[in-house]
Amino acid sequence: MAISPDIAVAMCTYNGAEYIVEQLETMAVQTLLPAQIVVSDDGSTDGTVALLKQAWERLHVRSPELAGVEFSVLVNAAPLGVTQNFERAISATTKKWIFLADQDDVWFPSRLEKESQKLRDGAGFVFGDAELINSTGETLGHTLFEALALKESERSGIVTDPLAVLIKRNIVTGATAAFTREVFNAATPFPDGWVHDEWLAMVAALSKTPFAVTESLIGYRQHGSNQIGVKKNTLQARMAKLRAEGVERNARLLKRITSLSERSSDLTSSKRDLGRISSALAFQKARSALPRHRAIRWVPVLGQVLTGRYFTVSNGPRDVLRDMVQPL
Repeated sequence: MAISPDIAVAMCTYNGAEYIVEQLETMAVQTLLPAQIVVSDDGSTDGTVALLKQAWERLHVRSPELAGVEFSVLVNAAPLGVTQNFERAISATTKKWIFLADQDDVWFPSRLEKESQKLRDGAGFVFGDAELINSTGETLGHTLFEALALKESERSGIVTDPLAVLIKRNIVTGATAAFTREVFNAATPFPDGWVHDEWLAMVAALSKTPFAVTESLIGYRQHGSNQIGVKKNTLQARMAKLRAEGVERNARLLKRITSLSERSSDLTSSKRDLGRISSALAFQKARSALPRHRAIRWVPVLGQVLTGRYFTVSNGPRDVLRDMVQPL
């Protein structure tokens, strides 16, 4: 197996002892190996760090070619949380292409080879679909994109006009993602309120970085201890969202778009894109100010419908309905 001098893997762990060995094993048998693997542990108490080092030593003995892979484990003095932990892991890498890894997934053998080819062909941000698997590695019978109810317009739009897609909702899952160091340099420091993968994707979109999408190249494990996971977008799930309390969600979305607005002029000079962010900020401000009483809520909701913002910076009729009926 060849080693690519351009590839670094950034993986974060937290109490991941149950699955970390299997994940490392799938990383060690890639058809194209990385030159560097950096793991940042966020204060595990289940022996994850020791298990990581022991597992890598065993793999190294079994596969001598791994001697050419630089492997390091960072241990945080105090927990940073998922987003800041990934920022630390990525900061410690030194290669021009960065691949993200979760602690509990299963990589298909060609993941690094196929995604690096996309980067070699000119993409600066690559992500893809994934096979959803359960705690024992069995398929759940549907993929990540199916669970997200990803529309064909979103799949094509992320390549032609990524900001138009991402300003409405994030469709990028970090466990499938790879990107250039230029994207990461522009993204730092990661702001509060954003998950690492959606922030990196947004920065890539604003900086006009070419996107590419792949087929399923990992098994994305869903289990009871996921820090970030995905649930299938069923009718039952959509109804649950309509019944869920909306104040906290609206505040979170406003905080996110506010931080993006504050950084936007450093990320893009496009008047069109700056206008989209300004429109999204105005929309989330209006959303956070919606009255609690549903009987009078239709007036400001209709006002936002007439501006077109529900359709350009949000998810259209679905969010109109949500804002009309959701308890606040």
